[in-house]
Amino acid sequence: MMRKLLSFSIAVMGVAGSLPAAAFIIDGKLDDWGVDTKTWIPADGIQFTIEDQIGVGAYYLTPGWGGQAYDAEALYAKKADGKVYIALATGHNPRTLNQGNSYGAGDFAIDFNKDGSFDVGINILHAEGFKKGAYTFETFGVEGGVYKNPVWVYGLWDTAGNLAKKGNADRAHPTHMTGGTQVGQAELKYTTVGVAGYGQRSTDLHYFYEMSIDTGLLFAAGWDGKAFDIHWTQNCANDSIFVDPPGNVPAPTTLALMGLGLFGLIQRRTQSNRRRR
Repeated sequence: MMRKLLSFSIAVMGVAGSLPAAAFIIDGKLDDWGVDTKTWIPADGIQFTIEDQIGVGAYYLTPGWGGQAYDAEALYAKKADGKVYIALATGHNPRTLNQGNSYGAGDFAIDFNKDGSFDVGINILHAEGFKKGAYTFETFGVEGGVYKNPVWVYGLWDTAGNLAKKGNADRAHPTHMTGGTQVGQAELKYTTVGVAGYGQRSTDLHYFYEMSIDTGLLFAAGWDGKAFDIHWTQNCANDSIFVDPPGNVPAPTTLALMGLGLFGLIQRRTQSNRRRR
């Protein structure tokens, strides 16, 4: 019995202290997500939302316009080895200009309570482009930065899908941050060269984002371990997409306390055995 308890304690402490090898290689590709190139459906055990909108029309999306160049195709998420992994497929080039009727990529947003509060932002600043003054009008934060208490900007559309009047934009679709407190850094990669061969029309070009975030950063930002929403859109919010990975992930401190409790149980049992001898 003591050996079994000891083995289980070491396993629990291993989860809290050291993590196994990463489930995904963060390289801006979908290769290790097991995605079917025709349907966008990933491997088992991955949460996903698919919005391949080629059948909607030549140019209109939901709620805005822009066609394939602004289409959010699929969003994936999985929690594994102490991290949250996220992948996005879109027809929107990360190097899209912010000028005139052209809008660049927005930030990723996480809503812990699924109540529209969007408690965490992952910054997609495109720092290289910003230095050149080419890709973004954003000035806040660092690329890949994870921020709690973010201050959000919203898109062009109201809740009815009409162009929003000042202050009347749909709050369900945050676009990018203008403030917040950084709690850490995500591992982030994205492609800037379009890839064909995916979706209903294989000639369409697609671009991919891939990232991992330590769950400890989410706990530091106020996460309670329950299910949450992940959201992404462009700075115009022409096409938005959500995915909601499950919760029930214990905090690192909980795992550590569990291990300590088991070691205490082992110690008491050992002392009891000694007294019996």
